[in-house]
Amino acid sequence: MGYRVEYEEERACRGTKKSRRGWLVMAGMWFLLFLLLVTLFWPAGADVLRECLLPGDAAVTAAALEDLARDVRGGTGLGEALKTFCQAILAGAELDFS
Repeated sequence: MGYRVEYEEERACRGTKKSRRGWLVMAGMWFLLFLLLVTLFWPAGADVLRECLLPGDAAVTAAALEDLARDVRGGTGLGEALKTFCQAILAGAELDFS
């Protein structure tokens, strides 16, 4: 009497999508915590971060970010909204590369 043993095929990278997503979420949370702590306890560092995250004229960048959010909420494609955002930043810096 013969018999045969069959094994289920095992995935080599089990759960990699979930672990990558979890890693990105965790990294984002740590970054937000870092920004909060720097803002609360290190005013000079907060100024440096503000300059890095809002380059050029802060008012122009903030307005461009608001426009970006409005465009995405309004249904504009992300690529087109980012293009408009970058053009607004460059126009505010008087570096028009259209």
